This record gives sequence, structure tokens and C-alpha cells, in this order.
Amino acid sequence: MKPSSSGGRSIYDAALRATLRNTAAAYGYTLTLSATVAMLMSVRGTPTEGQLFLLVGGGVGSFAALEVGLAAGHASEGGVADDTFPFAGALNFVSVAGALGAATGIAHVFHSSLAWLFAPMAATAVYLLLVAVQVAIVEAVRAR
Repeated sequence: MKPSSSGGRSIYDAALRATLRNTAAAYGYTLTLSATVAMLMSVRGTPTEGQLFLLVGGGVGSFAALEVGLAAGHASEGGVADDTFPFAGALNFVSVAGALGAATGIAHVFHSSLAWLFAPMAATAVYLLLVAVQVAIVEAVRAR
């Protein structure tokens, strides 16, 4: 319940903003992966146990590949402020839709269990790459 005083309200509003900012990317990724699973089941049917392990491998593999890419490029750890993404939830539509589109394409291209590996891999990579683009755009706009 929201506090009724204006001082309490500003504390609540700040806490809500921080909560939204800190959970937006994880929430968007949750939507990305759950939509990917639902789409795969719609196109490919109920997964076997092995296909579920492929799903996990695809998701984890994208994180690992992006980290390796950053390490190979000697990317810096700094540069983006912690409070860069004040309206991240609204921007997640772009990254989630892009990720789901990538997963849908993979599900229709691979007519085998490989769809369970490559769909989450594509969805994860596209989601993370689009979120990074969104963060960079917001950072550039805020730096003006």
C-alpha cells in the first residue's frame, strides 16, 4: 500500500523506480524465454527430456558466447551508469519481440531437435544484443 504523505510518497516512488529499473532486463528475459518455449511447443510439440537440456544449453551458450566476444574485444567494464534505464520496461517490447522473432524463425528452419538448442540460443543473443543497443541509446540521449 502507498504511504499517504507526500514525503512517504516520494520515498515510495523512488523505491518503485529503482525496482523497475533493477528488474526490467531480467523480466524481459523471462518473457523472452517463456515465449520462446511456448512458441517451440506450438511449432515442434512437447519437448523430450533431451530437448529440454538442449534448450538450457542454447540459453547458457548465448551468454557464454557474448562474454567470450567481449573478452576477445577487450571491452571495458565501465561507461554505462547504473541508472541509465529509467523506462526499461517499455523498451523491453523491442528486445522481447526481436528475440521471439529470432526463435520463431529458428523453429521453422530446423525440423529436428536442433530447434530446441538454436531457438533459445538465438532468442538469448538477440535479446541481450537489443537490450545493449537500447541501453546505449538511452545513455546517449541522457548525455545530451
